[in-house]
Amino acid sequence: MKTENLLYKMKFFATLVTVLGVVALTTTKPASAQYLGVTTGYSYANELTGPVVYPLSTNIALYNPTAATPDKTWASWVEQYNQAGIDFVAADLVGSTPNASHPPTQLSSLVTAINNASLTNSLKIAIFDDNGSSWLAQYSLASGYGYTFPPLDHPFDMSNPANWKYLYDYDYKLFYQTVPDANRFKINGRPVIFIWTGNPTYISNENGNYSKAVNYVRQQCQADFGFNPWIVVNNDAVANDPTLTAPGVIDGTHSWYGVSNPYNLSSYNGTSTGTLVPGYGDAAHTYLPSFIDPNHGQLLDTGLTNTVGKGALLTVVEGFTDYGEEASLWRTRNIDQNGNAMTYAQTEYDYPNQRLSILRAHSRNPFPASQTFEAEGSDYFGGGVSVSAIANYYRNGNIAIDDVTDTGGGYFVGWIQSGEWLEWEHVPLNGTPHIVVRVASPIPGAQIQLVIDGIAQPAQTIPNTGDWQTWTSFDMGPIGTFSNSYHTIRIVFPNGGLNLNWWQTQGGTPSL
Repeated sequence: MKTENLLYKMKFFATLVTVLGVVALTTTKPASAQYLGVTTGYSYANELTGPVVYPLSTNIALYNPTAATPDKTWASWVEQYNQAGIDFVAADLVGSTPNASHPPTQLSSLVTAINNASLTNSLKIAIFDDNGSSWLAQYSLASGYGYTFPPLDHPFDMSNPANWKYLYDYDYKLFYQTVPDANRFKINGRPVIFIWTGNPTYISNENGNYSKAVNYVRQQCQADFGFNPWIVVNNDAVANDPTLTAPGVIDGTHSWYGVSNPYNLSSYNGTSTGTLVPGYGDAAHTYLPSFIDPNHGQLLDTGLTNTVGKGALLTVVEGFTDYGEEASLWRTRNIDQNGNAMTYAQTEYDYPNQRLSILRAHSRNPFPASQTFEAEGSDYFGGGVSVSAIANYYRNGNIAIDDVTDTGGGYFVGWIQSGEWLEWEHVPLNGTPHIVVRVASPIPGAQIQLVIDGIAQPAQTIPNTGDWQTWTSFDMGPIGTFSNSYHTIRIVFPNGGLNLNWWQTQGGTPSL
């Protein structure tokens, strides 16, 4: 289920039974040829510029985006994609007519954020064609019907070649003009296009015509960009147009999720594609009519076990930013705007980074030798103060966050008080890693102390860097020997007087 202008596809009419308990992360490593990605919306009307508000209270992002800072939001999302260990982001394309809320050309900011983070080689961008919007809604608006969703009386007419411009000219072509070849997610060297639905509620006259439209897309991609895309369609499209299975028309099929099947594995020509959702809707049915229980992260973990873990070549998870359908994967807030701690019932997360941690556990590199954790992205914190002069773009509560001038940009936690602390849950460790902290302080004698799984290590004095924005990396030394396991790491500041940008695990043993 995808979103557009806060109008949602309502397909689910059952409720799952809640089974309480915090998920235990799976540590089985998938085969190296598999790819894991997430869908990502990028609406400048709410997700990127905020404020993120909605009738439902759960799945709300940790940060507080503002209209003036969309590129900061992009950058923070890229940090989270990287923390999750995913291979690609499937951008939720909704078309580019004048009524489209976020045309593909706006993905230039995502490209910039990925390149600025030096992730061009590891994090790629694919197309997720939300064709209920990009084809149907844009066609409806251009035809004078207005935006009704779904319009039962005028589905998208696939038999008219003039309508194929909504697939290619107004969508894919602009995507490939915006996203350079080096940033495109590919299978066997071919950029991936993942199409959401073939449901006749949205698309008419599919039989014999859907395949023609797909072939048109292939011809145009070859003519304009010199490649043959890897195209995955919904099994309902194949049911409505069996000619899609002719040789060379499609490369894979998928089955989208539902209440009775929140994760699916589809096979086509020896290639399997997984789809899943971490949760959906609210149990009270106050806005959405149905509910898929996230079950403390267990639904996401189980879904990944039954897709990635069953050998899917390609697994697509809905939906990094989809707070509107309570299916988000981003860091979620656990403190409200008044500084009050939020319960699981209010967030549907056990801790802010939970779903990123679960994704990482099923990635191709679940226990990386080196991993970076941003100071402002901790799961918990305490002992700090709120600084009125600093607008906490990133999160609520008594923590002071500001823009950093350090290499790579981003944010730092500052105005650190004696006894203040930051804590992360489910940190993956293997081998004998060190922890390196990125710090700045003009105060002699400022200290940091690590607490690993509740056991305090000796406090260490960091170097005097000479200025609050002169940064250095300080190696705290080895923290123990581990074997593919998860741990709680708390960073304590015994006497304050320093700024923290990030910390890293370094020198561990990757689980290859």
